[in-house]
Amino acid sequence: MPVQQTIRVLLADDHVVFRLGLRDLLTQDGHVEVVGEAETGEEAVERTRQYKPDVVVMDVRMPHKDGIQAIREIKAELPETQVVAVSGFADNDSVFNALQAGASGFLSKDDDPSAIQRAVSQASSGTLYLGPSITKQVLDRVSRDRTPGSHPERSSELTPRETLILRQMAAGKKNREMAAELGISERTVGNYMNGILSKLDVHDRAQAIVHAVRRGIVRI
Repeated sequence: MPVQQTIRVLLADDHVVFRLGLRDLLTQDGHVEVVGEAETGEEAVERTRQYKPDVVVMDVRMPHKDGIQAIREIKAELPETQVVAVSGFADNDSVFNALQAGASGFLSKDDDPSAIQRAVSQASSGTLYLGPSITKQVLDRVSRDRTPGSHPERSSELTPRETLILRQMAAGKKNREMAAELGISERTVGNYMNGILSKLDVHDRAQAIVHAVRRGIVRI
């Protein structure tokens, strides 16, 4: 059985009590090492340069330089470092701005503690993760802002039918609804969805939707 590699993490949050709690949570199973901490956005960028962690857990509301800008700078300079954004006020703009800046996930501070553990683990392998409360926000936002007749830019990797399935998926439609609208079987819809997930290299609907937003397949 392969030995699980240690994930090196930097914690960036201006609330020391939250950082201490997060440190205890993440290090309790022995697979995470907290290599540094930061209290401001500027410190987060500087200490990421210094420690080159695998994952940065970043509060989006940071003093001196907000977390979104810090994420953008970290990803521009150190693209291999993954960032998980967290916020006590996970409004729609914060979620989408963080993801578009390059975050590999977003969680509310109200999410179950196990969610941050999963997010850090998945981010370390380059997999996108959305907290349970965030997934619904993404679906609601995309569904509300999707206008009939709009034609977002298509990904060159997806066929026209796959692009259509992805857009309907982003609008929150179930497999049976898509099958009825397109005049195909639910099994065929499932096959298209498997192809979409494989081509986008993601594991579930939420991750596919985030990729769609980033690539302009779905407008926000």
